Amino acid sequence: MRETASTPADKGAVRLPQVTTSTAWIYGSLAFPIAMLGYPLGAYIPRLYATEMGISLTAIGVVIMVAAIFDAVTDPLMGHFSDRWRTRWGRRRPWIVVGLPLWLFAVWMLLNPSLGVGVAYLALFFLMMRASSTLFGLPYSAWGLELSSDYHARTMIQSAREKYVIAGLIASAAMVMFSEEIFGRAEASFVLSNISTVVVVMVPFAALLVLMRVPEVPTFNAPPVSMKAGLARMYHNKLFFRLLMIELLIAGGENFRNTVSLLFIQDYVGLPTVGRALLVYFGSGLLAIPVWDWIARRFGKHRSLAAAMVLVGFVSLAVLTVRDGELLKFYVLFALKGFCFGAFAYLPRAMLADVVDLDTIRSGAARPASYFAIHGFVTKCAASFGGLSLPILAYVGYSTEPGAIHGARELMWLGALYGVVPTAVFVFAFYLCITWPLNADMHAKVVRILHKRYARQV
Repeated sequence: MRETASTPADKGAVRLPQVTTSTAWIYGSLAFPIAMLGYPLGAYIPRLYATEMGISLTAIGVVIMVAAIFDAVTDPLMGHFSDRWRTRWGRRRPWIVVGLPLWLFAVWMLLNPSLGVGVAYLALFFLMMRASSTLFGLPYSAWGLELSSDYHARTMIQSAREKYVIAGLIASAAMVMFSEEIFGRAEASFVLSNISTVVVVMVPFAALLVLMRVPEVPTFNAPPVSMKAGLARMYHNKLFFRLLMIELLIAGGENFRNTVSLLFIQDYVGLPTVGRALLVYFGSGLLAIPVWDWIARRFGKHRSLAAAMVLVGFVSLAVLTVRDGELLKFYVLFALKGFCFGAFAYLPRAMLADVVDLDTIRSGAARPASYFAIHGFVTKCAASFGGLSLPILAYVGYSTEPGAIHGARELMWLGALYGVVPTAVFVFAFYLCITWPLNADMHAKVVRILHKRYARQV
């Protein structure tokens, strides 16, 4: 960490420590093994417990739904307590030390069940995994938001973390492909057991590195804000609500698309396997992060995010011109779509850190975990939009039965749900982004106020 010198314009202010590039990379390293579970959990848990354990899809769906309701309660509570917590080791580290071992135990049990386990086993360890993920995940995310008060440094921090996230997704996709094409094992139990072994081994080392090498920044010694008062102040933070709407539209549109993406690739494009396509997609996303960083530094985070929406919109419509068997054309367009994957994930978090500063000025207390909890809850709500596209497909006569033949009408609807609907949703999100008022110059004024208040406390 280094201190930046104060300028004459800020006489009397104290500059808060600014994070170095190496510290940002160390902070983000924990995201790599955790992200390896992102794709397998969604794609393989239903297959594992339905096909190999004999649990009904309805029961599995109920467990997942109950977990979502559970998150709706625990996320805001965890954010509130993490922001109020004060110890000699910081207010983020203790939660990570307690939460990670519980999470690793739950992940191992969930992904390595014994034959014959029932729905109670699934519910116990699925809920334990979600609860422990909240216990350490929210403090970890809030730690990243408050590492720096600089507008562009925040983009750099979230960018470093997102590179690890995409690298983790690439690693898990590669393990899926190797299982299918090299070992000839496509069953969910084999894939999940291998991935869980890697995760359980890697996470403790990455966590120890973060806990020892990443400092916690000083915070304002303001009286703690009650949960009721904190929620009331969030309600009056208009930019926060605008950011939530942006996140809801982006994540909702993408999840609406993702639910039918496998069907689109196989039935519309004619690609029988998806492992290589996923590697192309995530690999392109990883290579694109420096591009979005440059646009954010040059034109602002909000314009960088808006540019990603425009590109995805054009690609989403262009991919509808792919005919059955035009694999090269599809791979090129799919890589372009993957080019924007990371931007959708990390730029809203970087913008959230700036919005939290407005609340700090008004309340006197830094509460990034509380804000991230609400932001994360909205993201999870947006994930439920994915369930809307399948009933529409079924209504127009699309069948998922093996060997089903689809006519031009069914394929037209499949293409519209994959490409047209998300693009229409992005139009509204684009408007909210391009008119975003909290740019670098405006944020610099906010930071000067915070620095002067901190100087008075010091």
